[in-house]
Amino acid sequence: MQLTETTDNSPEAAQAVVMAKFPEFAARIREFFRQNPTFQSLCEDYQDCLTALQHWQQSGAENAPEIYQSYLELCRELEQEIQQYLQSSSRNGAKTPLG
Repeated sequence: MQLTETTDNSPEAAQAVVMAKFPEFAARIREFFRQNPTFQSLCEDYQDCLTALQHWQQSGAENAPEIYQSYLELCRELEQEIQQYLQSSSRNGAKTPLG
């Protein structure tokens, strides 16, 4: 998983992080982000998870590797959830599983 700096915790930054991960869905991400608070929250959770992942990757704490692995798994799960949301929405037209 490629990590990028995520020091901006604004909703727009969360949207940009998800768009960078799924550029093929950029227009759909913008639309859902604007219209669906649940999707926006999912994107913000993903950004927060990436921020924590960066922190634990750089941490010298004794338990850092275990915590890093936990956040890595969570980030992957969030990516899958976002991807399923986007793919399901593309197959169902305007219908969304979260909205």
